[in-house]
Amino acid sequence: MTALSRRTVLQGAGATALAIALGPVFARSAAAAPLLTAPDLEKLRLRWVDDLTSRTVIAASPAAFAAQIRTMDSGVDKRLAAISPTATRYFADKDWAVGATPTVKSNNMRLTYSDLQTMATAYATPGSRHQGSARVLAAVRAGLKHMDETVYNTRTVWFGNWWSWMIGATKPLADIMALLHDELDQSEIDAYCAAMDHFLPQRDPQLQIHPNGVQSSDGANRVDICRAFIVRSIVQPDTALLQASVAALSPTWQYVTSGNGFFADGSFVQHSTIGYTGTYGLVLLEGLSKLFALLADTGYDITDPSRVNLTRAIEDSYAPFMFQGQMMDAVRGRAVARPQERSIDNGDQLIEYTLRMAKAVDATTAARWRGLARQWIESNGAAKIAKTTNIGRLALVTELLASDVAPVADPVGTRLFPAMDRAVHRGADGTWAATVAMCSRRIAWHEGTEAENFAGVKTSQGMTYLYLGGDDDHFDDEFWSTSDLAAPPGATVDLTPLPRNPEGTWGDRTPANEWTGGVTFEGMGWASMHLIGPGGTGLRARKSWLFLPDRVVALGADIATASAGAVRTIVEHRNLGTTPRALVLDGRPVTDPRTVQDARWAHLDGVGGYVLLQDGSLTASVAERTGSWLDNSTSTVAGSGDPRRRTYATLAWEHGTGAAASGGYAYVLLPGASVARTQEVARKAGVAVLRNDAVAQAVQIDKHVMAASFWKPGEAGHLAAASACCLFTRSTNGMTAVAVSDPTQEQDAVEFTVLGRKLGRATGQDRARVTVVGSTGAGTTVRVDVRGLGGLTAEFKLH
Repeated sequence: MTALSRRTVLQGAGATALAIALGPVFARSAAAAPLLTAPDLEKLRLRWVDDLTSRTVIAASPAAFAAQIRTMDSGVDKRLAAISPTATRYFADKDWAVGATPTVKSNNMRLTYSDLQTMATAYATPGSRHQGSARVLAAVRAGLKHMDETVYNTRTVWFGNWWSWMIGATKPLADIMALLHDELDQSEIDAYCAAMDHFLPQRDPQLQIHPNGVQSSDGANRVDICRAFIVRSIVQPDTALLQASVAALSPTWQYVTSGNGFFADGSFVQHSTIGYTGTYGLVLLEGLSKLFALLADTGYDITDPSRVNLTRAIEDSYAPFMFQGQMMDAVRGRAVARPQERSIDNGDQLIEYTLRMAKAVDATTAARWRGLARQWIESNGAAKIAKTTNIGRLALVTELLASDVAPVADPVGTRLFPAMDRAVHRGADGTWAATVAMCSRRIAWHEGTEAENFAGVKTSQGMTYLYLGGDDDHFDDEFWSTSDLAAPPGATVDLTPLPRNPEGTWGDRTPANEWTGGVTFEGMGWASMHLIGPGGTGLRARKSWLFLPDRVVALGADIATASAGAVRTIVEHRNLGTTPRALVLDGRPVTDPRTVQDARWAHLDGVGGYVLLQDGSLTASVAERTGSWLDNSTSTVAGSGDPRRRTYATLAWEHGTGAAASGGYAYVLLPGASVARTQEVARKAGVAVLRNDAVAQAVQIDKHVMAASFWKPGEAGHLAAASACCLFTRSTNGMTAVAVSDPTQEQDAVEFTVLGRKLGRATGQDRARVTVVGSTGAGTTVRVDVRGLGGLTAEFKLH
């Protein structure tokens, strides 16, 4: 299924029909909003300029921001020197008639507006050398006029990326008009507003242009469009468009059950098939946090009760993917291919937006969020946020660190996000976290474009990200320019060479797998995925992960391929930086690449231990790898093509080649464990694999607890299932506690039997969903209503 088929696409009058059908909220909000007077509008504009420049904060403490202002001034100097107008450019390095693709050309167009905004911001910022500069003002006005005359106007048919025309250009253009409002003629403002409106279908902020026709805007894109047109409407002014733009915001924080936006389970999806909390989700949060503040205490103040969905999202959607100030790469999409945007950069953004949103919630919630933000800042030795060049962000951080707010630790245990096929687990001691990226009929293998992440197609084949407290820049330290993207850690892969974007661009296609899902129970978690490999290789596997307080257990079964390629599961592919560390396999140091049969354990200095729970062929190596950012992008950032070198420790389970590829695997990952602890677990694992095949994957954790996924009706341990389901049980005298989910998200009910136990009455939070079908000495059969759960867990106890 293509991503396009998941979207609403309209032509002509259909767009008007959509605007009418998009919901009563829009109509009620627009009708209820008052017409603002000129002083009201000016108050809003000045408030927005305050946000853009932080001028009131700077005026109160100019010395604290001197370094950041100098950096901004230096950037303006470079832009002034680059002015070189022709019919196809304003800045010498931003020609919109040249470039490898139409997307590059449209990007240069929108970057021109971004540069002009930087100059306009300096013009309005206290302490800047360019504050009130006639030269800067003249350059910005000339630039705006040049763009209006040559490319961004009511006569142009857009090309390249639609985003550049509706968002990339409109946001800085609207901001420039707000900043320079008193220096611009009304005729100039009217012309630039008309150009913006030209690219907004029917002047309706619920709509957007698209190569396949006009469609509904949603998620982060909707917020960005509304933000640009709210500011544009304040500046001109246009109160009708202002009303429509404010009213169009509400749908962006309503829960969805498909497509783009927030899901009730905490997932955030953009482009219909990509878990995107860490980039597009941040764009949405940025826009809303700023607009909430802009509109507060006005006739447009956002008082919709459903705004609680957004405030819940801070802890339900965003915080689970933060580790020591880093936004986990599993939800950053194609941004992992950008040398200028690392996980710590997106983490800094979440800190800023969380602090902004804290100003709009109750005192108890605000204190907790501020405590989280403080912990994210102070726990990461690589954090840059306290030295950020973003003056507004610096002001928020400076105030926080000077306060008496105590750090708040991240909650430990497992969080599953069934709507975007992600699992996050934090160890009980808080020193490590693991994230698993999966795919399904809902979620694509990856998102790549012609320009970036075109080699990342295997990053949702079970890629496992291990975050360690003592290694807080592992993924930011050139991992994405030097690691083997054909064989990411945790993934099962067919090594047949694949072309760029073998499953299309923008997450167009999703694998036709059976299901991907999981279950949580008492701080533990269990996730499973039926893997269908990309690129038509015929690779398949069944993969499961058990998340425990001190470890992760990984299982694989039913592994095969239809290609001639080698198949392997990557137990570890760890970036050791520029200094090799000791990798030991069954007590012997790994100095040269080697393959060992039926190894029992391994240990990697500074990372932890690995215990192999079944026999197999394991390849081990410690070797330097060389790569560059251009291996996965067409980045024009300076130095992108420079060779980068990092040393990697790799452990890989070999499954064979071509038709001979088969079998499975089972291993334990022990984050932070010593050699002695690893050997101890190798002698006495504390977990037992009960079944690991195409019918079921199941693990006994101790004599009381069991976790299982049933791919087909069958038995494992003391459980028997009549259909696909994921289960946890804890059995004690006279009681069995149960956690169950429908990983297919398509069944009305799941039915299973607790073998050998005669149980009856159900209690607990989801007891109303439980029907005891039969109970004898042979076992107790129950049916659980899973409608409306969307793959989330139902919990109850049988007595």
